[in-house]
Amino acid sequence: MAESKKRGQITVFIVIGLLMLLTFILLAKFRRESVEDIELINPELVPVQQFVETCTKELAKEALQLIGFNGGYIYFPEWIDAGPGRVLQPTPNNELRNPLWWFDGTMAIPTLQQIEGDMNRFILEGLPRCLNNFTAFHDRYIIEELGSMQVVTLLGEEDGVKEDVTVRTEYPLKVKDKFNTTLAELQKFVITLPIRFNKIYNLAKDIMEREKADFFIEQKALDLINLDRQIPTTGIEFNCKKKIWEKQKVEERIKKLISVNFNHIKIKGAKYDPDAVLPYFPDPLPQWKGKVSKAQVKQMSNTKADEKDFDYLFKDSDNTFKDSYYNAHYVWDVTDNKKDYKNTRVNVQYDGLSPQGSWPFVMKISPSSGPILQSGSQKGTKYLSAFCINTWHFTYSLSFPVKVTIVDEKTPSNSPYTFSFAFMAKILKNYPDKSEADFATFSQRSIYTSDEYCADLSSSHDMFFIAKDAVTETEINNVNLTFTCGRYTCPIGRTKPDYDSNGLPLFKGRVPVCNNGILRGIKEGYEDGEMFIQTEFEKAYYLDMQPVKYFNISVIKHRLDANNMPLSQKPLESSEQALIILKYPPKKFESYAILEGSSSPEAGKLPPLKLLAREDITYEVELYITDNETMKGGWLGNVTIGKDANRLGSRIIFHAVEEDFKKDDDLAYLFFEALPELSKKIPIHEVR
Repeated sequence: MAESKKRGQITVFIVIGLLMLLTFILLAKFRRESVEDIELINPELVPVQQFVETCTKELAKEALQLIGFNGGYIYFPEWIDAGPGRVLQPTPNNELRNPLWWFDGTMAIPTLQQIEGDMNRFILEGLPRCLNNFTAFHDRYIIEELGSMQVVTLLGEEDGVKEDVTVRTEYPLKVKDKFNTTLAELQKFVITLPIRFNKIYNLAKDIMEREKADFFIEQKALDLINLDRQIPTTGIEFNCKKKIWEKQKVEERIKKLISVNFNHIKIKGAKYDPDAVLPYFPDPLPQWKGKVSKAQVKQMSNTKADEKDFDYLFKDSDNTFKDSYYNAHYVWDVTDNKKDYKNTRVNVQYDGLSPQGSWPFVMKISPSSGPILQSGSQKGTKYLSAFCINTWHFTYSLSFPVKVTIVDEKTPSNSPYTFSFAFMAKILKNYPDKSEADFATFSQRSIYTSDEYCADLSSSHDMFFIAKDAVTETEINNVNLTFTCGRYTCPIGRTKPDYDSNGLPLFKGRVPVCNNGILRGIKEGYEDGEMFIQTEFEKAYYLDMQPVKYFNISVIKHRLDANNMPLSQKPLESSEQALIILKYPPKKFESYAILEGSSSPEAGKLPPLKLLAREDITYEVELYITDNETMKGGWLGNVTIGKDANRLGSRIIFHAVEEDFKKDDDLAYLFFEALPELSKKIPIHEVR
């Protein structure tokens, strides 16, 4: 027992000894590193040392300021000047620009090593001018260079243990007095700036990477478009007056909505005041209190929020941030909640209202012609006007830069610092765009006519365009091609066998110069194809063409009894019309058709319904039955059409629920609110 106790005491002494030895080694190492970093010199020569360090510090501050202004750059890479759409330049000063961290489908975030390299170069280039051969000390010392100058910058550490910016300058100098007696040799000059650059840079990266994963900015822009009553999206009216919108006013409205609302985006975990009183009650949603349910508002808003997030719309509240729409939808979770950004503010901005000139904004609305938008079907408005039904569905393609500014506020341990970066937000036909295409305004001289522009091929390369069947992936012959750049559209030819390419059908030739143009393909039996292209380099583009098939349509109406069970069925009457809308979001496909009652003189003359061919597809279907200006029934739900039925059939029979509202608006409202459930009570649609 005593022997065991003795061995235990020896073990304790060994552990204590090892700890003391480790502590001594660490202290010695720390002392050695400290001596290396801080060079002990003659106090008389401290002004020389401080002079070098002061120059280094001022240059480092200037470098960090430029880096903050320019999104991480001091010296702009060649790719920035290769295209005007790759940089946001809010001011005429060419030295202050924000290269886009995301453009043309490419992430272009400068690395920390690249930023440190820019700082090293900036300080190295600036120090000789600042030191000016030490002329300030010529009356006291003779200062000789013993070697070349080197600068090493450390922008903090990833783990946050060392947040300050450190610049170490290796500059071997020999200092002599006027009697040529060597007083000292100086070599190392170390300065520290209490700026948390690494932390701010990582927050900026988190925001950019989260944006490209979630497309938060694009989703908010789409919400603003879908929820604003002044912007036409999808609708139907049963009257004889055609609806018209001015395209310029629609664009101005969207720019204003984005400019005003994006300022309210907050970053979760960063600093903002939820109790801040806003100058007005901000709400992109119309105040539909008592007119719609929270479920309907959620559906219109196109968000992933819960219905409870719309509670504020249905109660009285103060005009504070936490009581607004923004608190539910504009607080952006971009990073690990464990990271501390409580002293950091983030501002997200698009400037579309500046009187000095707003930021770039490119918009394309489909379908549209000229300066106006008007209601009508995809096949033309003449049928709709004849039946007094106005329908419209517009898709929006947008491209605009967004600037994010991060402000790290002053604390007892760090100085304030501001860092900005920019990226391009893109929406293609109502969907966030992940493609490698970017919009750009056309900068050719405005006096060009379309014929002049289309004929100007002098600066272009040969381009290769190949149309492919999106299902079979085989090349398609005789596809008519057009090329659009800005307001100019040029017919360029068609695909045909190229015997230099073993008979592969393609287009080979020149097109007019355009930073980013739109290639379109048209062929019977296919949905019109469209893609963005660049003409800067000789390149082959593959245009996917989705095969489609046209179907004749019939509609059978079903009456329901008091228990919502099928009671009777019959075809459309001669005074009735049916509007059918099919959507397939994964392929951004939509199709419309109008059916007249069987005894109507127009029956059979209307265009058939277009479906995607040779695939099993589930469509979102909306069907409405009207009698002049009165809504009489409909059907809402999903319909799956198999590839075999698609291939063999030629007619689709749709079923709809019919109701007599007797001009009772409340009854009509309740009916259409319950229509998705009522639609399940009747037979499903069938292909024959």
